[in-house]
Amino acid sequence: MLQGESARAQQAADHLRWSLGRCQALGPGPWAPDELERLESMASRFARLSDLLTQRIMRLADELELEAPGSLIDRIRRAEKRGWSDSDGQLMRVRELRNLIAHEYEDEDLPALYAEVQRSSPALLHAVDRALAWSQQIR
Repeated sequence: MLQGESARAQQAADHLRWSLGRCQALGPGPWAPDELERLESMASRFARLSDLLTQRIMRLADELELEAPGSLIDRIRRAEKRGWSDSDGQLMRVRELRNLIAHEYEDEDLPALYAEVQRSSPALLHAVDRALAWSQQIR
């Protein structure tokens, strides 16, 4: 099960990296429809990867380490203790941004949202890379 989730996370991380590359040169807006589509795709891929990490891989890691199921905050704290994040609170910020993306409202400041996705993506990708390295060690 962990192997399958790891493969999905690797693929999702690759997709996010590709989207980030396509959006790197875009300005703060206004955007043409094709540019907006690229930004929306990037944000969606960020949210999906965040979900894979927090809802699937972190849960599996806790199960494999015989940790009692807990809240999302508990899972994130344990992931931080495993060294999946370089600073405290980084994964919580990723999750909060994921929630903003998932519950986007029309009056949301889209330029700020997309800029934050671009700023937070390296932390998410780094956490996923460390989680995948961890999963290789326990196989």
